Amino acid sequence: MKICVLNLSGNVGKSTLAVHLLAAFAPASKIISVESINASNVNDVEALDVEELSASRFKEIFREIMLNDEVIVDVGASNVAAFMTEMTRFKSAVGEFDLVLVPTVPADKQQRDTIATIDWLHTLGIEGRKVRVLFNQYATEGLEPIELVYAQVAGYAATDGKGKAVFEPYAVVTLNEVYELAKSSKKTIMELAQDGTDWKTARSEAKRAGDLVALERAMSAQMTHDLAVTAHENLSQVHRTLFPGAGTAVKARRV
Repeated sequence: MKICVLNLSGNVGKSTLAVHLLAAFAPASKIISVESINASNVNDVEALDVEELSASRFKEIFREIMLNDEVIVDVGASNVAAFMTEMTRFKSAVGEFDLVLVPTVPADKQQRDTIATIDWLHTLGIEGRKVRVLFNQYATEGLEPIELVYAQVAGYAATDGKGKAVFEPYAVVTLNEVYELAKSSKKTIMELAQDGTDWKTARSEAKRAGDLVALERAMSAQMTHDLAVTAHENLSQVHRTLFPGAGTAVKARRV
């Protein structure tokens, strides 16, 4: 598929989702990071095929979209306005995308920008069935319903947003600190979750050797693995919601 991830607002997790939700489940995909050079963190993951291009080089971006059958376009906040302008000039680019993923988070500003993004996509002529809202950074411990946490977007979905995007069934990515921890590992959440290292044995060996540094490393790695397994299970469920015909994701093994 050809997928675009964008939102007029920053801090909604576009790059994180492009990597851990989309590319991790479709490793053959080409990722185009539309961002100021060196500003994106998509390149933090070693195994991915990433090309960084600013929106001012839209012709090159368009060529890549046309050339690749599997492509993920991650539009950064610093380039989204220029990218949108170019999309209005190169009108056939609109029809290239199979899906436009619009992430939102609980913050009021980001919800308002999400609504503005959907309205803009509708004006551009992108069919509502191709625009998918993803509810990101949902804090499960709050036990509050999606309709309350994302009240502005949920209200819009029931009124002016009808037919402009797909909101249900809700695709919800839960808040998890492992996304931040994954940055230093240069791995996807899936890779971290599927790491088969026996951290219990590693702890025992470090204790016997009196190596406190190795012991701390093993304990931290085990906790990161547990968080990654939880996040991967959530991402797998969301991926199945977005792409019901894509098959079952490989389950991560708990250690």
